[in-house]
Amino acid sequence: MRVAIIDDRIDDRMVLFRELDTVLREKGYAVDDISLFASGEEFLAQFEKGKYDLIFFDIYMEGISGIEAASRVRETDRTVRVVFVTTSNDFAAESYSLRADYYLLKPFVHEDIVKAIEIINLEDYERQRVITLPDDSTCLLHDILYSEYYNHRIVLHLKNFKKKVVRTSQARMESLLCDNHSFVTCTKGMIVNLEYVRRIEEGTIYLEEDRQVPVSRRRMPEIRKAHAAYLFRQVRQ
Repeated sequence: MRVAIIDDRIDDRMVLFRELDTVLREKGYAVDDISLFASGEEFLAQFEKGKYDLIFFDIYMEGISGIEAASRVRETDRTVRVVFVTTSNDFAAESYSLRADYYLLKPFVHEDIVKAIEIINLEDYERQRVITLPDDSTCLLHDILYSEYYNHRIVLHLKNFKKKVVRTSQARMESLLCDNHSFVTCTKGMIVNLEYVRRIEEGTIYLEEDRQVPVSRRRMPEIRKAHAAYLFRQVRQ
């Protein structure tokens, strides 16, 4: 999860940062980065399509307002989640016209941030997350059941028995997949998506579509623990 907070008041930025980081982790999201910006200008100078999953804009800022900054974002990125933050609801009409996903009032209350994250449905967004592979092709994380390494190549075993072959190392693929909380290395050269695990027995992980992958005895406790944690996150969400 990549998040940006844009607010010209440092106290408000830090409060939202702490609360948001806590709520996202409590909800089971993998928080890759929460970037803080003191102005719309500073944020827009480095913004590019697809860089963030969720953006919080303070509406009342010196210089470019949150409404204007969000408008520029929407010119190129129509899918990023946008939340407006303010002390007043005077700009509600503009926020809706810009397809804002939520409207958060100051001062921040923990329960309101929890409600915001639940309403904007980040779980659905996670299912649409795309990774860029070492050959510059892309793949939906949600489509990957498991990966297999051999002969300097990775075979991505996808849903509906499709496959994708990429020339890269196991270490590189682990850095791409295992940063996401649903992927874990199950044995040397193989990474499994916990989303599709149906049961785990000694030496074997059973997946959807009647797929099976091996699991090393040494990794068995780690895999069981990771799977239990994944299921617990799903229940909480």
